[in-house]
Amino acid sequence: MSVNQTLHDVYLNGAEQTHFRITPFLGRNLIGGRNVGCHVQLSHTRRANCRPANYGNASICCRFGNQLDQGHWQAERNVPDVRLSSKINLSPYASIPETNPSQRQVPQAEQEGFHWRAQWYPVAVVDDLDPSRPHATKLLGDDYVLMQDADKVWRCLEDKCSHRLAPLSQGRIEPSDSTLMCSYHGWRFNGEGHAVSIPQAHFQSPTAEQAACNSNRSCVKSYPTQVQEGLLFIWPTSGPESFVHSSAVSPAGSQITDQITSEDITFQHTMHFQRDFPVPYDIVVENIGDQSHVPFAHHGVAGSRTSDWANHFKLSAVNRDLKQADGYTYDLEWSPSGFKAPSLQHVSFTPPSLIEYVTPNEGKPSTVWFYITPLDQHNCRVFSHSVGCDPIPKPISWLLSKRPRWLDHLVLNEVFDGDMAYLHQTGVITKNQDASLDSWARDYFLASEADRSVTAWRKWYHGARGQGGPFKAEGIPLVPPTPLKREDILDRYAQHVKRCPSCSKVHHTAVAAPW
Repeated sequence: MSVNQTLHDVYLNGAEQTHFRITPFLGRNLIGGRNVGCHVQLSHTRRANCRPANYGNASICCRFGNQLDQGHWQAERNVPDVRLSSKINLSPYASIPETNPSQRQVPQAEQEGFHWRAQWYPVAVVDDLDPSRPHATKLLGDDYVLMQDADKVWRCLEDKCSHRLAPLSQGRIEPSDSTLMCSYHGWRFNGEGHAVSIPQAHFQSPTAEQAACNSNRSCVKSYPTQVQEGLLFIWPTSGPESFVHSSAVSPAGSQITDQITSEDITFQHTMHFQRDFPVPYDIVVENIGDQSHVPFAHHGVAGSRTSDWANHFKLSAVNRDLKQADGYTYDLEWSPSGFKAPSLQHVSFTPPSLIEYVTPNEGKPSTVWFYITPLDQHNCRVFSHSVGCDPIPKPISWLLSKRPRWLDHLVLNEVFDGDMAYLHQTGVITKNQDASLDSWARDYFLASEADRSVTAWRKWYHGARGQGGPFKAEGIPLVPPTPLKREDILDRYAQHVKRCPSCSKVHHTAVAAPW
């Protein structure tokens, strides 16, 4: 059976029966509630042995061809910790239809829960990565290491050596073959996560080393990677099926890339800026999708609260252009600079992380996009880039193209500083009241038309599709953040400079200067 075939039937037998279809796919854990569902990864076995978990008495039956195999689990109200044999994995990547006959009929895309781990997430700017060393990163609470292999392809492995679980990101790249060496005992791994050298076993004999390297236990988990728009994306699910499935999916990208060419671009700003926010993912997405804060939070930097258009925000056509892959869309009339008359922008959020503002022009459209990557429950990474196609005199366009990258980053760091303290404290307050923020409709008083973007985001995020976010969807206990000191909230060096070669060079020059 191939990973693209659909399994026949799955039944949950308890107080009631519900029928739905599933597709083979590598997943994680089974979750409770009415949005329970699964994708199945089929190996060569015919039996799934579930150990007891928690949800009411039930049995799961997977019908493969003409044979019926059963695995039993028990469940209760909260998310069970279900582990299966290594042969079949169940995952919360489909939704069981509501059995209440009075339930409204909703589109299939709304019924299905969002596959938070079956997605591409940007984790780094490729030009900022030094191929001579490994790079640590986080995503959805897990630790990964990035490395460039002998074919100049960026790879992603679990940041954990199979020997004694030391972090591989603290290792080194072997110059002779571009393998990743663990600095603890010298084990080396290729880009696929296979051990290629175990010095201690080699001391016994080359045969002993080869046998150890051939063992599956010596392998490190590897994850699909892809480069798009200058960013390195990873797919946070491992296993052979994840490489097959991810190869058929492209990372969410700008809507206008097929409408413009390099000759159309007159101005690029922010130039792949990235910064880590000590703020929960959902709070940052909510903020970037809400531009009514700009004249106030960024007064004098990227807007003006005294402008005649400071409060001019008209939202319309909410979800009019919604596609199945979108979280929300709307049209926004406002004045981005605060000094020019309001103009129209088309705004869209494409899960899991892309927000884009497209400005129609007489000729070609311009755009600014943001990617928001959830590193863990309390931190996320924001990438920003903008492309202008407005008519600009060629001499000015040439001068702008020669400006240093760090200059753009200096400006954008100043802009994000205006958000950081508010957002961090908002995250602490809201998440300590309700770690999931499912009570947003009660806790927030959304009094104006400008708040419709917040409503659109929260309805998607807490609805059947978003399932309350990646951590709640997986049944991971939600832990409220703790307050940070102001100097830690606004630590530009830790959040940006140390990972940006352009800004790091200027920083080190400034520190070393004999002022």
